[in-house]
Amino acid sequence: MHNRKSEKFVAVSSFLAAVGLAFTSLVISKDHDIASGVLMMCAQFLTLTATIFGIDYKFMNGDAGKRNSK
Repeated sequence: MHNRKSEKFVAVSSFLAAVGLAFTSLVISKDHDIASGVLMMCAQFLTLTATIFGIDYKFMNGDAGKRNSK
């Protein structure tokens, strides 16, 4: 059994890291633009967040494995 608290901590930390990177890139850039590398890193962090919360949502609602059961 996975530790739910650690999964939620990783997901929230990943989300905060994405927001922090984007904000820092805006502040540092002369044009107040987010660099493409920072956007890619933010996308990876947000994908991790969505994956963890999405899997948790499916297991908690009992929808896992019922997608193509018709």
